[in-house]
Amino acid sequence: MIAAIPMHSQARDNGQLSEITITAAKEDATQSTSQSMRVKKVGQEEVAQQQATSVPQLVNNLANVTAVGGPRENAQEVNIRGLDHNRVLQLVDGVRQNFVSGHRPTYFLDPALIKDIELQKGPSSAIWGSGAIGGVISQNTIHARDLLDTGDTFGGFVRQGYQSNNDLWLTTAALAGRYENMDLLVSSYYRDGNEVELGDGNNLENSADRDKGVLAKLDWFIDDSQSSTFTYRRGYSEGGVPVDGSTNANTSNFLVDRETQVDQASIDYYLNPDNSLIDTKLTLYWTRTQIDDPHITDARVDTTEMNTYGINLNNESHFKNLAVLYGFDGYQDKFEGARSGENRPIIPDATTDVWGAFTTVHIPLAERWKAEIGARYDYFATEAKNLNTSRSDNALSPSAALIWEATPKLNVSVRYDQAFRAPTAEELYQSGTHFCIIPGMPGGCNTFIANPNLKPEESENIEFLADYTFDKVFTDSDSLKVSANVFHNDVDNFIDQEVENPVFTPFPFSIDAGNTTYNNVDKAEIQGFELEASYAFGTLNSTVSYGQSRGQNEKTGEALATIPADKWVWQLNKAWLQNSLKTGVTLTRVESQKHLAIGETNEYDHYTLVDLYASWTPQSAKDVTVDLTVNNLTDQYYRVANQQLYMPGKDIRLGIKYAF
Repeated sequence: MIAAIPMHSQARDNGQLSEITITAAKEDATQSTSQSMRVKKVGQEEVAQQQATSVPQLVNNLANVTAVGGPRENAQEVNIRGLDHNRVLQLVDGVRQNFVSGHRPTYFLDPALIKDIELQKGPSSAIWGSGAIGGVISQNTIHARDLLDTGDTFGGFVRQGYQSNNDLWLTTAALAGRYENMDLLVSSYYRDGNEVELGDGNNLENSADRDKGVLAKLDWFIDDSQSSTFTYRRGYSEGGVPVDGSTNANTSNFLVDRETQVDQASIDYYLNPDNSLIDTKLTLYWTRTQIDDPHITDARVDTTEMNTYGINLNNESHFKNLAVLYGFDGYQDKFEGARSGENRPIIPDATTDVWGAFTTVHIPLAERWKAEIGARYDYFATEAKNLNTSRSDNALSPSAALIWEATPKLNVSVRYDQAFRAPTAEELYQSGTHFCIIPGMPGGCNTFIANPNLKPEESENIEFLADYTFDKVFTDSDSLKVSANVFHNDVDNFIDQEVENPVFTPFPFSIDAGNTTYNNVDKAEIQGFELEASYAFGTLNSTVSYGQSRGQNEKTGEALATIPADKWVWQLNKAWLQNSLKTGVTLTRVESQKHLAIGETNEYDHYTLVDLYASWTPQSAKDVTVDLTVNNLTDQYYRVANQQLYMPGKDIRLGIKYAF
């Protein structure tokens, strides 16, 4: 997780070394970012109130962050400042989620298991390595301690939810126990829904699905300086969908009866003795993702599988006025698959090995000035056994920041970051048939051509950030915090799939359907800014944010097709009746997208969404919580910019939770 954790006894507030921000994939881990990096958190209370059905939905209200992929939850992804898909690194309990294959899903964790989400905007390879060009989204699951009060040895909850839009029923249950120095958690969920109803009253065909999963976690507090966590989770989903769930089914986007299973196991070991040089975390992990796509119209069965094995070791040390984070990590991806039938793609039987070492140093320069310097070196190699070919490469990802604490209320910083994304095995070694125009005729099928010479995608980002806090704005007890940041991100060597146009010869008739190859094609420039103001008075809280991104291909000057529309979000919430009742409203105004890529003919109009929620815990029955959420209150029929499908209409979500 990404959290603020106080440092050791050397930490001081006299301009030398003060509290810094720690990036940790789990509690008490030690991967450092900084107070100069823009990180946003969606806490456990907000997770419960949103009653979201996918992780991208949970972060959709953040400035310059957009849930893309359409209304099908299993097709949704997170777009950060115009970058998405495998350009945003995804973590679950600190474990990399590397599965990417064509148009198949990439987000598999059900919100029923989530404690909180932390989203880091901007390039972050200096800590995380490959994939963090657009940012990092870290999903953290619940622990037994989240369900047990001090002195409790047993507890848990049962929750039943219902969503009106697609008649979805969601049942979640968890049991937590504590015995001496061990905490144990077992949690599971089951979700079954029908087709999604759009704002015009029509159903989106092939959008029903069924999901279930389990999470088991053991926290072992060995002694005052050592602890360990053992985690295992499994998720399973099934449903008939188009191969590309972000669009409607057609002759090329055929229907499949998709079955997805994800397994993840990890062991974390923490060592934090009374020693300023040692604050260590070691993680060993394994993930397995398998997707089976039996074709509904014929007997073909497509299978895709990836296994990832990884290790991460890092430590934080304090030397007088310096805080130094350093460590290494490595992982291996084993990717394989099969496409049955004739004229099909050939999935590479490939293995990718990545090793990286990193360090970040926090340096006090003067009474109100601080600096942060970091770098990471990565070596990666990929081998395709079925093609008997391989390639390797390396990357250096530096970062630097200068922080000026002008006053106790004003913080200003500027930072520079580089990042990269190594090409995937599929991008390097895809072969076989892409599609056929005239099957069986010479030249009638378009063929994949492997490109083992792909360069890594690279980004270079400069960002300016400022935060100011006003006290006693209207009363003696209120406050207002204003934040702003401006960024400029240059991204080079974009990897894109290029499809040649077919060539027809009339006399004598012949056809050349061409080839398909992944190439480094674009150099992009993305710039923008974010503004946010948060006001608090007692139990009243209000936040207004605005995000704007612009992006263009530097070679052609045309707009990038992944840039989201400008977005305003206003959130207001208040607690009543001695905090037993909490109510809130969210207004989202998304402007029309006028900056379209050349050849784009769709129009993306502006729209305004109204979402309401209420959470009630009766004072006479404090073990019961009732959550009511109304999404898209006015039943808007709208489409997210650069997406093909329209989004769901009004949805009333009701959840009843009993804790014991």
